[in-house]
This record gives sequence, C-alpha cells and structure tokens, in this order.
Amino acid sequence: MTGVHRTLLAALACGALLASGPVAAQKGRVPPPNVGSGDCDRSCLESFAEKFVDALIAHDPAMLPLAKGVRYSENGVELPIPDGFFKNATGDRNYRLYVADPEWGTIGFFARMDENGARVLKSTRLKVFKQQITEIEVIVAQERWPGWPAGEPMPEHLGDTTRAEFRTAVPVANRRSRDDLMKIVNTYFTGIENNEGKKPPIFSSKCHRLEVGQPTSNVELKPGEEPGAHHFTCAEGMALGYYRNDNRLRNRRVLAVDEERQLVMAGVYFDHVNSAYIRSFQLNDGRTVNITDTMPTTIGIHEIFSIDEEGISQVEAVFTSVPYGQRPYFSTGYRMDSEGALDEGFVEWP
Repeated sequence: MTGVHRTLLAALACGALLASGPVAAQKGRVPPPNVGSGDCDRSCLESFAEKFVDALIAHDPAMLPLAKGVRYSENGVELPIPDGFFKNATGDRNYRLYVADPEWGTIGFFARMDENGARVLKSTRLKVFKQQITEIEVIVAQERWPGWPAGEPMPEHLGDTTRAEFRTAVPVANRRSRDDLMKIVNTYFTGIENNEGKKPPIFSSKCHRLEVGQPTSNVELKPGEEPGAHHFTCAEGMALGYYRNDNRLRNRRVLAVDEERQLVMAGVYFDHVNSAYIRSFQLNDGRTVNITDTMPTTIGIHEIFSIDEEGISQVEAVFTSVPYGQRPYFSTGYRMDSEGALDEGFVEWP
C-alpha cells in the first residue's frame, strides 16, 4: 500500500463518523443516516424522483408521501415546504442524471428545469425510508453564467440525454466496491484543494468535466486565446497547478453511491479565502494566474462522478454562490475531512 493510499484511508476513517443532522422543527421518527429500509430498489427510487419533479411543477407537496418531520433545504438553507423552488418551478426539460442507492435508501439526481421561465439545472437528494421521503436537499443553479454577454445564448452541451457513462450498468466482475469508489472521489477533492500539482487525483484518460452544463476540461483553444484550465485535460490542468486558490474543500459528504453504474454523488463547499498572500500564483509551466476577486467567497456544490477501470471518467457539477463560510444544513452522508479546514482551524461539523 502506498503512502498516498494510507493517507486517504486515514482521512476517510476520521471522516466516517455519522450524524443525524439538525433537529427538525416538527418532531418525528428520523431514520439512521446512510441506512435504507430495504424496500425501495432502483426503479422505486427513480419513481420517487419523478414524483418530486411533478410535485414541484404543480407546487403541491400533497402529491408526495412525505414523512412526519420531513426536512427540506435549498442551497444549504432550511425552508418550509413549499417554499423557494417548490413555489417557483415552471417547467421540466427532460434531462435526468440518476444516482440510485438502494442500500442507503437515497436517490440523487440532476434535472434541467425552468424557474419562472429561466433555465436552471437542479440537483436533488431524496432520502426515502419505509416508502416515505424524510429528507429533501436541493441546489438550484441558473444555466446562464453570470457575466455572459446579454442576448448571446449559452452553448448547449447537455441536451436531453446524459452521457452513456452515467447510464450504463457495469458488469459485476468489473465493479469497484462502495469504499473504493468513495476513496477515488476523495482524491479529486484532495487534489484540487490548494493545488500545486503534487496530489494528482485518480483520473481516467477519458475524463471530462461539465459544471452547470459547461465544459471545464478539453475545450479547444481558439486562435489568439490565452489558455486556461478548461483548455487542458483533467489530469493536465491539475498537474499545471490550477485551482491554487480553492483553499478549502470542506464539508465533503458522499450523498449516494450507485454500485451498479459505478457512480458517486457528493456534496462539498469550496472556500476561496482570497487573502493577500495569494493574489497571484505561478503555474508549473511558469505562467502566472492573477486572482481578480477581492473578497472571500464560497460555493456550494453537488457533483456526480462516473468511475471507470482507470479512475474518474466523467464529472458533472451543479453549484451556486452562498455566504462565505456557510455550512450545509444537512450532515447526512459519508463524511471526508478537508486538510485545508483542519490546518486553518475551520470547524466543519459543529
């Protein structure tokens, strides 16, 4: 076993402590975290996802089998049901990316929808226990990126159908274990955090990343254009030392593991401290990256990973800006520690 693997195993062991999350306003039976009731398979979980989308569009929670004491968060903030996107959803555009986890009784999924006419990409985690929904965790992100020129449409990369890697069952003999899948995903977060190119994630040679529908790897360089991280492969961009100012990748939680399709859904908060000591940094090819943000920022992210025989193959992310230092409302999931948070004394799990 290599030193890298020992470090990962130690980090995962430290982060494996499970917690039940904040106390619900309405008292009710709360199932143990990361435990399913054994009565909801893939098709059952996916049917719960579709019922949830239908209820959103109808603005009618009565369409759902909600458990007593069910909790709902949107972009990391607890909300009553219905509120937020539950009141504002106006359309569904077919796109689905499912991570079904019967063992944990969880379905995670991305959906392209409309919010008061605006195109959004929505990530949802539903906890299902004894055929009732006990937890609803949502991130909603507009597909139109801030700063994109007015009147100019965003390029289309998602369509109505997810990439084959997210939809294909892997032969049993070729499947990695749940633990191995989670460890591989954690190398992604560990590699990005304060990256200097010294902690390479376990990437597949087929790796490609999309964030809120737009590619952040393998983008063709236009004539006269200055190269950025998105112009390189996943491994090349990391090796060059991009993402140095992603200082803390904290509150890492594995939300669902689809062993049949070798998928992992995770939640994480990216802190960009943007302090004076890192206003610029040098890449490993000698070029300099300047930081333009003048204040600390945090983004809350849900990411779905496809793992192949080499490593992380496909990545899709839904994220939104949140108040600096915000923690997730839910602590449900398999926790993995952030070295950046530990080093700086940031309390991840109060």
